[in-house]
Amino acid sequence: MAYRATANTEQRKQQVHASILKAGKALVSEAGFRALSMAAVAERAGIATGTLYRYFSSKTALCVSIFAHATEHEIQQVSAAAKSGASVTERLRNALATFAQRALQNPALAYALIAEPAEPDLDQARLDYRAAWADTFAALIREGIRKNEFYAQPDRLSAAAMVGAMAEALITPAMTQASTTQRNRQIQQVVQFCLRAVAHNPGD
Repeated sequence: MAYRATANTEQRKQQVHASILKAGKALVSEAGFRALSMAAVAERAGIATGTLYRYFSSKTALCVSIFAHATEHEIQQVSAAAKSGASVTERLRNALATFAQRALQNPALAYALIAEPAEPDLDQARLDYRAAWADTFAALIREGIRKNEFYAQPDRLSAAAMVGAMAEALITPAMTQASTTQRNRQIQQVVQFCLRAVAHNPGD
């Protein structure tokens, strides 16, 4: 019985932790990290503010966890897209397009994750996850070089430049305020820009 109680307690803690991150991500999607407060997250998650502090000691710690939770999910989606395609060029195209399309499904969240001014700890997390994005693209660039689809180049540098180009393009008003048709065309143009920087034959 004691074991079952302990297992049930741990499961309950995991459920509360997940609900906190879900509530926090929803609030960031609405108004960014600047509008986030411990009280607002607790209310959205359906728990007392004191309970929230048992899981996260400060707003900064909560924001970093929300950021990590949201970003890791996006990286997983892009990594999956990077495995789909008959050629390395096609796989890179799919990864870049997925990066852009998912960001533009929620421009407010994308801005919060990519560029919103934040505290140093959150800025450091952002740099760390930009490096994780770059890892995904660098692996494709290395493979493309080996298969002679891409120019010989410093893969990490090219991947970092690619992440920067995509991130900056995605938060511009021209992208976030465009119609669906315009946005899809602009996504194709940005993806093509990145492919032209690395590939012998980037295609149309």
